[in-house]
Amino acid sequence: MSRMPRKVAIIAVLLLLLLIPSVIAITKPKEPKPPKTPNKPKTEITFTEKATLGVGNVYQGNQEIIENILYVQDAITTGTIDNGDSPISGFEVQIILGGELSLDTYAGSGNGQWVFISQSGTYQGAITGSVANGIISGQFVGHGTENFDGQKIKGTFEGSVKNFQVEITIRATITSKISNPQRSYH
Repeated sequence: MSRMPRKVAIIAVLLLLLLIPSVIAITKPKEPKPPKTPNKPKTEITFTEKATLGVGNVYQGNQEIIENILYVQDAITTGTIDNGDSPISGFEVQIILGGELSLDTYAGSGNGQWVFISQSGTYQGAITGSVANGIISGQFVGHGTENFDGQKIKGTFEGSVKNFQVEITIRATITSKISNPQRSYH
């Protein structure tokens, strides 16, 4: 009876030796996959532009002073982006803001909606900002409509109030899909 288990052991070892090359062949190393190409390549245009807001174009909206803090809702200001050479030069600007301003320190913050308007379409989105020591600064994000559909814009702004006008410098990037290389920004 001791021989039977020995035969079984020898057969098991032989089977194992026969299977090892098959297992090694099955588990050969995988080759790395090539990198994926983007489905929708993008292009970016980064630029700096000036804008002037105010002078008779500021509509107060709803406002209330509580403990020397001015609270404003739905204040509207309009203006233009100066005629530079950026994709948004010459566009009209409309901003609707809400926020608060300390009448003691003239520091505050706000947020709202904005739109850059041209005859070919618009860029529109959200804006947040603050004012401190006479300097206005903030950031904005948005997207294009009509001829600018599929384009996204984001940027920052900084400026000051002079002679009842807000003069700001806009630094922005417009990102667009390269699905139609003939599309124009104007």
